[in-house]
Amino acid sequence: MRKFLGLAFLLLFSAFLSGVAGQTPLKARDTTIKGPQTFAIVMGISKYKYIRPLTYADKDAELFRDYLRSPGGGNVKEENIFCLLNEQAINSVFWTKGFQWLKAKQLQKGDKLFIYLAGHGDAIDEDQFFFLSYDCNPAGDKNNYLVGGAIQLYNLKKKIANETTKGVEVFFIMDACRSNELPGGTAGQSFLNTAITEKKVGEIMMLATAAGQESLEDASIGNGHGLFTYYLVDGLSGVADSIGVPDEKVTFQEIKRYVERNVPSVAMQRFKKKQDPYFCCDENSEKIISTVNTAYLEKWLQTKKMQQRGPGNSFHGILVKPKRTTVADTALTETYNKFYQAIKDNNITGGSSAEFYYQQLDRKYPGNPYTLDAKSTLAVEYINYAQAIVNRYLDCNTVTNKEKQQNNEAGTRLEKAISILREDDADFANSLLGRMFFLKASGTYPDAATAFQYAYAALAINPDAAYIHNRLATLHLENNRRDSALFYAEQASRIAPKWLCAAATLALVKNLSSKKNTVKKSSVGFTFGGGINQSNPTFRDNSNTNVIGIDAKGAGILNIGVIYNINIGKNLAIRPATTLTFGNTELVYLRRNIVGGEIIRELVPLKNTAINIALPMIIRFNNKQAAPYFSLGPSLQYILGQDNTSAELLPVKKTLFMGDAGFGIDFTIPRTGMIISPELKYTAGFTDMKDPAVSTVYSSNISSLKKQAFLLNICLRKR
Repeated sequence: MRKFLGLAFLLLFSAFLSGVAGQTPLKARDTTIKGPQTFAIVMGISKYKYIRPLTYADKDAELFRDYLRSPGGGNVKEENIFCLLNEQAINSVFWTKGFQWLKAKQLQKGDKLFIYLAGHGDAIDEDQFFFLSYDCNPAGDKNNYLVGGAIQLYNLKKKIANETTKGVEVFFIMDACRSNELPGGTAGQSFLNTAITEKKVGEIMMLATAAGQESLEDASIGNGHGLFTYYLVDGLSGVADSIGVPDEKVTFQEIKRYVERNVPSVAMQRFKKKQDPYFCCDENSEKIISTVNTAYLEKWLQTKKMQQRGPGNSFHGILVKPKRTTVADTALTETYNKFYQAIKDNNITGGSSAEFYYQQLDRKYPGNPYTLDAKSTLAVEYINYAQAIVNRYLDCNTVTNKEKQQNNEAGTRLEKAISILREDDADFANSLLGRMFFLKASGTYPDAATAFQYAYAALAINPDAAYIHNRLATLHLENNRRDSALFYAEQASRIAPKWLCAAATLALVKNLSSKKNTVKKSSVGFTFGGGINQSNPTFRDNSNTNVIGIDAKGAGILNIGVIYNINIGKNLAIRPATTLTFGNTELVYLRRNIVGGEIIRELVPLKNTAINIALPMIIRFNNKQAAPYFSLGPSLQYILGQDNTSAELLPVKKTLFMGDAGFGIDFTIPRTGMIISPELKYTAGFTDMKDPAVSTVYSSNISSLKKQAFLLNICLRKR
């Protein structure tokens, strides 16, 4: 009876372990096996959360996985295959748990590593190319692959390079490009394969298509498969050995010829389309890819057209419970079980949470396989929570105050995930930084400065990410900075023209800006400038003097002051200005003491300080970011002071009436809410500068003295 109860308890305990998804400790490399071993990371996705499904990608992954596990594929142990299918095939699991699994296997020189991907693939350009995971959400535009949960293949190539430099033989097999209906379109498909093939890092590549082609699926082969994967497995199982002299070995050259002979012909016969698989590279021609097991080959030939496997939806790899050779510490397993129960209950943070139990494991059992599995699982939960919040944003859902608090929480969780991952995978950790700052920028804070700080930090990391530009646009709009909001909204819409959220934000900003432009509004600013000042004298012959003529000589003038802009219509404004002017001009008196004698030039400077009050009308040609305008209006100048020397020689009137005309451009400075306006201006006097109440020897030779100037002024004001 006791034995029965003990057995029953053991069965219940085992059932509990297997009932909690993912509850298995990380298993290291089997060191009892001497010599090279074979490992594989396999991912296949037919069901997608946000983009159109495929039919056989998951079954293709299962077919390749089962081939590796078979005698024909070398009887690779199940614990040496990390397999993700459908809902479990997400970005966070691939990078976090997948490469933690790979690290534990401690690959060595001579080992083989197969990386097999089947599903959707797309690209932004030749430098940014992706395999689309289950929860990838492009929201209609390829730019959102940067944040929408896609697997960046450039980073995967870096991982592959780390292995090939150690002498590991890496086989990169991808059966993607199954549709050109993704946001990247036909160009994206072309970029994808071109980028993968051009960025060689020492691996053996087997790709389903050439650049720009579609990888076809066929219901009539097996029980439905992609053409490439089916004929690849068919050939590796031994059928390709029939090319040349059969020697029970399939070389790279043989599998290449077999697949290239079958896939293009079937694609053309059944679909009237081209599909040319790509194999790289010819220096691997004699390399043995598989060893033929004759018994398995015979079985394969008998059953390959009668396969009855259903669509895959399970998760294998590290989630398959491995055989245990030792009994774990009771306290360790209890804490580990509590951790996974908290995961199952979605109790991630707080008291008695997954985070709490992981911290206990890490404190008491650092580096233990149970602890390492809990570590990666917790990081996945953090990332998935944050990704769900980001995907909600990409779908343009209205954000409530409660959801802003969730954004704060998501940013905090992602920060914790980054801290966990940084030691093992700095590249993946760094790829999450932009999202972390974005989520923090989307939270709720007592002041706007904090949100802006996080938003600009995100932009510094991902300057070409439309989702960050869009967030900056909404932040500026919330803070009534419409010029800056327009700048970032236009950037987001330009970068991601098919993303509805960016288009909606731009339309909103333009609508509000248009309404703003129809409302009369005033703003203050300051102006400074300078130019050439000149007095225009009219000579009057005076027989009592020896002056025979007067020339005007231009001199410099400086001004500084304040302006006040008043909009009185969409394209009309009054821009009164008060400036302090430091003027200098010179008159040259031409004298001749005797008839026929030498002409003597006498310089008479006129220096004064004046205050000028102008009232110009501004006529704008448009309301764009660079708006040319014409200005015209009167001004009043009052001489505050004239230097003593020129006052004795040629005193001038205190008050002058002037006329001003100019041409300028209002430039809106992005992100500042300021307008800078350079303006070329001509000013001319309506009244005479000469003071008729005072007569001197020098004034007696002048009948009139008018002022004129050419100026370049710079005005800076709020919009």
